[in-house]
Amino acid sequence: MRRHRLLPLCALLGVLFAGLLPKLDAQDDCTQGLAADMYFLVDSSWSMGEENFEHVRQFLYSLIQSLHQVGGDRFKFALVQYSTWPETEFQLNSYPTIQGVLEHIKAMSYRGGGTKTGLGLEFLLRTHLTTASGSRAVEGVAQVVVVLTDGRSQDDVAEPAQVLRLAGVEVFAVGVQDAVDLELREMASQPHDTHMFSVDSFLTLADIIQDLVVGLCGAVTWSGGAPVANEAPVTGGGTAQDSADLVLLIDGSQNIGAENFLLVRDLVLRIIEQLDVGRDTIRVALALYHTNPEIKFYLNSYESKSSVLEVVKGLAYSGGDESNLGTALEVAETLFSQTAGGRANEGVPQVLVVISAGPSTDDTGSGDRALKRAGVITLGVVIGDAATADLEAVATDKSFVLPAPDFRELANMDDQLLPYINGVIQGTIIVQNEYSQVLAVGKRDIIFLIDSTMGPAVINIVREFIKDFVSKMPIGPDAVQVGVVQFSNVPGFEIGLNSHGSSEELIAALGAIKPRSGQTVNIGAALEFVRENMLRPDRGSRIQEQVPQLLFLITSKKSSDSVEEPARALLRMGVLTLTAGVKAADEEELKRIAFTDSVVFMHKDFRGLFRNPRAITDALSTLAGVVVTEGPTEPVVEITTVHTQRVVRDIVFLVDGSNYIGSANLPYVRDFIINVINQVDVRPDRVQIGLLQFAEHPRVEFYLNSYNNRQDVVNKISQLRLTGGSVLNTGAAMNYALSTMFEPSAGSRKRQGVHQVLVLITGGPAQDEVKTVADTLALQNILTFTVSSGQADEELLKTVAFVEDLAYHEARFSNLPAVAEIIMPKLITVVGDTAVTEETVFVSGVERDVAFLIDGTDDVRADFTHIRNFILKVIEPLDIGIDKVRISVVQHSERPIPSFYLNTYQTKDEVTRAVNTMSPVGGQNLNTGNALKFMKDNIFSERNGGRGAQQVPQILIILTASRSRDNVKEPAGVLKKEGVVPFGIGVKNADPKQIEAMSYNPSLAVKVNDFTELSTVPERIKSYVSLPREQMIITIEQAESRGPRKDIVFLVDGSDGVGREFPIIKEFIRRAVENLNVGENKIRIGVVQYGDSPQADMYLNSYTTKQGVLNAVGEIRQRGGRHRNLGQALQFVSQDVLTAARGSRKQEGVPQFVIAVSSGPSSDDIRHAASSLKQSGVLPFSIGTRDVNPAELHVVSYVPKFAFTVDDLPGLYIVQNKLLTALTELSDDDIARMHPEFPTYDVTRPTTEGEKRDVVFLIDGTTATRSEFPSIRDMIRRVVNKLDVGMDKVRISVVQYSDDPKLEFLLNEFSTKQEVQQAVGKLRSKGGNHLNTGQALEWVSRNIYQRSAGSRIEEGVPQFLF
Repeated sequence: MRRHRLLPLCALLGVLFAGLLPKLDAQDDCTQGLAADMYFLVDSSWSMGEENFEHVRQFLYSLIQSLHQVGGDRFKFALVQYSTWPETEFQLNSYPTIQGVLEHIKAMSYRGGGTKTGLGLEFLLRTHLTTASGSRAVEGVAQVVVVLTDGRSQDDVAEPAQVLRLAGVEVFAVGVQDAVDLELREMASQPHDTHMFSVDSFLTLADIIQDLVVGLCGAVTWSGGAPVANEAPVTGGGTAQDSADLVLLIDGSQNIGAENFLLVRDLVLRIIEQLDVGRDTIRVALALYHTNPEIKFYLNSYESKSSVLEVVKGLAYSGGDESNLGTALEVAETLFSQTAGGRANEGVPQVLVVISAGPSTDDTGSGDRALKRAGVITLGVVIGDAATADLEAVATDKSFVLPAPDFRELANMDDQLLPYINGVIQGTIIVQNEYSQVLAVGKRDIIFLIDSTMGPAVINIVREFIKDFVSKMPIGPDAVQVGVVQFSNVPGFEIGLNSHGSSEELIAALGAIKPRSGQTVNIGAALEFVRENMLRPDRGSRIQEQVPQLLFLITSKKSSDSVEEPARALLRMGVLTLTAGVKAADEEELKRIAFTDSVVFMHKDFRGLFRNPRAITDALSTLAGVVVTEGPTEPVVEITTVHTQRVVRDIVFLVDGSNYIGSANLPYVRDFIINVINQVDVRPDRVQIGLLQFAEHPRVEFYLNSYNNRQDVVNKISQLRLTGGSVLNTGAAMNYALSTMFEPSAGSRKRQGVHQVLVLITGGPAQDEVKTVADTLALQNILTFTVSSGQADEELLKTVAFVEDLAYHEARFSNLPAVAEIIMPKLITVVGDTAVTEETVFVSGVERDVAFLIDGTDDVRADFTHIRNFILKVIEPLDIGIDKVRISVVQHSERPIPSFYLNTYQTKDEVTRAVNTMSPVGGQNLNTGNALKFMKDNIFSERNGGRGAQQVPQILIILTASRSRDNVKEPAGVLKKEGVVPFGIGVKNADPKQIEAMSYNPSLAVKVNDFTELSTVPERIKSYVSLPREQMIITIEQAESRGPRKDIVFLVDGSDGVGREFPIIKEFIRRAVENLNVGENKIRIGVVQYGDSPQADMYLNSYTTKQGVLNAVGEIRQRGGRHRNLGQALQFVSQDVLTAARGSRKQEGVPQFVIAVSSGPSSDDIRHAASSLKQSGVLPFSIGTRDVNPAELHVVSYVPKFAFTVDDLPGLYIVQNKLLTALTELSDDDIARMHPEFPTYDVTRPTTEGEKRDVVFLIDGTTATRSEFPSIRDMIRRVVNKLDVGMDKVRISVVQYSDDPKLEFLLNEFSTKQEVQQAVGKLRSKGGNHLNTGQALEWVSRNIYQRSAGSRIEEGVPQFLF
């Protein structure tokens, strides 16, 4: 009966999924009748979350439905989910019809876990790409893999992906949100523009389905059914072998030695013995190498296996001091020639096997390149590790180098090597040789000018083209330099010509380029932007050195402005402009822009344009022209251009982000703001810009000191997205702007007499009190302008503006951009009776000591340029001198190493030169605590230039990219007590809690995901470092007054069962809030009620003051409900309350607490929701009356001591002090030491008589859990006690693990419950520092779930792992 109740739901889901299908063009036979096996590898890690996984299900459903429409039953599908561990959903042969596949997708569940993408790829290769699993590759059917991931993999993806591609599998990579561009490239097949897709949100996955279907069809068509399945390779002389030319190149030098040479010879004999050697099958040649190579026989010397074996048996050790592998490789190339018996011209695979025991004594480059160009597949056997680097360099792939620790291991090496040789012979390993040399290209500066409105798919194609081009160029300051500018209606700087000095850095930076929204393009303005902002020496242009300057414009639209004069201006300077266009681009317009018609490239789409880009690449790499220097490229200022006026003011835009504006009108609002900004001189000593968005609640987009130039501000505004909502609390938003934006810490210069301006932009009626707030702003000397349209109250806004004529209203939103011209005169001149002087913020002569403590380990070597640039940006505005600002830099890894002290240099030029010449000192680990002690005792000391005794402010900027191995909190505390103000900056794998502990207070701690994001940090730091002394002290005192940060959500029972005692719960919350340090930058409070369903009474960002929270608590009303669905409520809190949009600071490392209050047992299942909440790092407390099962309280609470039982609801007051003590006194270190517990209550049930089970316990045996080990032991004993243990019933095994696994006993070791219980009682923690769960799971799979270990898996007995 239960099944029938689900039928309406299934029908509803079917309608839902069907409605998501994209409207594809007719593609009745897109694969020309070819078949395909398609494998989907889908990320289901914790970072995705259940809500986003629903979008993934819908995406898969629609994609597979679409593929079935175009490929019919010729297409077969398999699906694997992966997280920490991969798991098969269905195989190619699981379902005979597409309906079964689609039904499975609708029903599949979200799993959660880590992100082991590499392991998932290996699992797919090993388990699914076989005939037994339904693969039809042996029939010539194309094999296609689609990987979908949303984040960085915790293991290597390059090697397993390479093995897949070498096996002829087409790999497509789809990245969502935080997926890493480099990893997607490592996985995807070539060309990347058709095999790699990136989207910013799970919601937009549906947008790429059509392009993905086209790409998949193209891959099937292109492969033509060539790939072959990854069957278990033939290790004997099976009949499946075909023909090949095999050359064996053997180290005969003293690296081998006479005795060991016999072992090498035996290995060669065993290999040849198992091959089908013959004139028309496998031909073999062999050479020994030492000082000079010795060719023993050619490919056409012998036609039978017996003849070849006889010659090999007669090989003698030659000896020699040198091991010239480079010369030997050149000789090996001749062995593959046609005269030597090679059959490459007949399409016969060419295989080289190198066996070596020592490093080469000559250069291998020339021979290696020749072999790769010839398409030879090179395998290697390395004995010991001395030759590993050389063999990995010459092998076709690093995975093709097989290690033998010593000569004795050669006895088994043929079993490892033969599968690779047979893989090439049989076609299961196919190398698509993409060898290319860097072209010999002279000096040139190349700027790519890209239309950013073309959409994600096209931008991806363009980006991949540029990456491919860069990889072939000699990139560097003395060779080719590349810059990038994007544009829509306004241009935006992306990459300067001198931003990156190598192709690797440049390719990494290109990966960060994203499309920008916009409906129109102003190519003329973009060309002018390039002339004024890119063709300058400070941006890397070498135009004054007569280096050719090339500009490549790529667009899909006709320009909305004039292009003639900007194009002529570039031509007069000698710039060679190339153009490319598709779709609605105007070819005639592009010809007017280009310096000659022959460099105008038009095509119907960009895929076609860049599929064979030889003409474009040749033009970019060979064109040269005479550079004409016109003189300075400063802009010609028209009368209407205001930015030449000496305007000094702080302008904050307060933008309505509600549905009253809506997405349709947002572009007009953005254009208005940009038009204003384009008319002022944005920099720290002139005009500063800040922006907030508001609807029901305000949200800061950026502060006045976030950006120090016009272009960065415009770029940020171009990315503005509405928050949405129908509630418009304008007064609250204005008040928030006053308290948040017009403060020195946010960049306000009101104390220096700089005029403060607020521009309110709205499209709807205010729903709270605004007039009083407007008066307050006026009294604070804030000049308020209003710009409105739509349903805004025009008359009310006149009273909100500073004076009535500063209120501007337009009937249509489309008229708003033109208001910029109207508002400008008053915006820059209305000052009251205050005279504005053009005073720079960075006061000359301010004394301070600024020291940098930076990560110098090997981990940051590739990104050290970003660290240098970061330091340079911070010190750029500082007035450096021996009596002004002093600078020191210290690197650290295991120990600190000073680059220079505070008194080493006396000028900014000296400091800059020293920073530019720094290189990482190297090291494996960080001991930042030790380095902090060094900073106090040495760097800030008087003997090394420290002036703390003279009351000079001392600032320490700490930058790390990984976790410190020692304690940082205590030495940081000593520094703070000495008056030093530390800023903590964490990148990549830095521990957010350590960064916060090192910082003066949490608000000075910054964490970014990648070094490319480091460029956003200096502005925030400079707002403190550059302050005058008095203001610096005030800011420090303000920071010091801020308390510890925590986010606390009260999840309270509001059901009918509470009855009239709900006021008791309210009073409990009120008392708790009264005793907490509540504030926006301190403790935030949220309240959620639950009954039949959860409802938020207050989000974490609803109120910013304690009084506001208390007032709101007083207004809470009981919602009622017949049920207590606590499980649903916990899930609601996790997904809808503890989010950044609702005020959660989880991503900033702020501790998250949930206090669950229950008056009775939950009506629904709480286990999954509670476990998910705890696994996400949230710390729940649970309080319940005696009607609640204590087991239920323990399931919810993070640890048992966080669970409280009271007799009745008035008893809440009794536990209040304990709760508050825990909330206020728990330090970050305390939290880090705690581990959540997941009780097994109600999970296991006694098995019925005679049921067979194999049960394995895999338990944490690390030193960290030693004190809790007795609890683990007791839990096992309780579970075992409920089981019917016996050799023919339930078998038990226990494995401990930490750094490595340790077997306690096997499944077949004990036959009675008593024996098992005795063995469990003797368990002791093994100890260890690391928890290698993946390794332990793999070990259990290989060693426990085997017949020899007592597993009955082959008999179909259920297997359990706890």
